Amino acid sequence: MYLNFNIERVQIEEFKDQLQWFENEFDEIFQKGSIKLTEYEKNLANAMLNKLSESINQCKDEKLLYDLVSTLNSIEKKHPELF
Repeated sequence: MYLNFNIERVQIEEFKDQLQWFENEFDEIFQKGSIKLTEYEKNLANAMLNKLSESINQCKDEKLLYDLVSTLNSIEKKHPELF
């Protein structure tokens, strides 16, 4: 019996799932709408976004890089007050 297991494909799917999770959690934490964010919340958001940016800088896979940048752009569109 032969199992067709492609570890690279699994890792890519896991990476995409983690990006989606990150974006969803970010939205959940910072979905204050018209309520002004505190300085602490802005610092926390910027720290989280910096970690995402660091991932972008270290990524060597073009497809994953595209996914990282797309996630960052999506967050920026939803939360322009943090940029």
